[in-house]
Amino acid sequence: RSVGSLRARAGELARACRDKEGKMKKLLAETEKLSAEVLGLRGQTARLQLQLEVGARARRPPPPPPHPPLLLLSPSPSQVQQKNHRDVVAVYRTHLLNAAQGFMDEGVHAMLLRILR
Repeated sequence: RSVGSLRARAGELARACRDKEGKMKKLLAETEKLSAEVLGLRGQTARLQLQLEVGARARRPPPPPPHPPLLLLSPSPSQVQQKNHRDVVAVYRTHLLNAAQGFMDEGVHAMLLRILR
């Protein structure tokens, strides 16, 4: 082969490499965009699932008492506090489960990091 044909071939290969690098950059940008969309959808799904769980708990009627009550007593502050605590723990448990499964919303992630600090 002549030096001229080798130079021409080297030029073709250099252009092909630049074209491939350009395509790779475009594909990488598209992949990052799609990954961000997937992450957003996962966070949205986790939020909706949490809303469903909390809403289902709120709409669930309390079980009927075994015997008709003689007096209607309002829950004590201690009982209200315990119920609130159970609800909060359930929310955190759901967030942590979602995080362990890779479905953590960015806002939830930031909040959990603040709590850990």
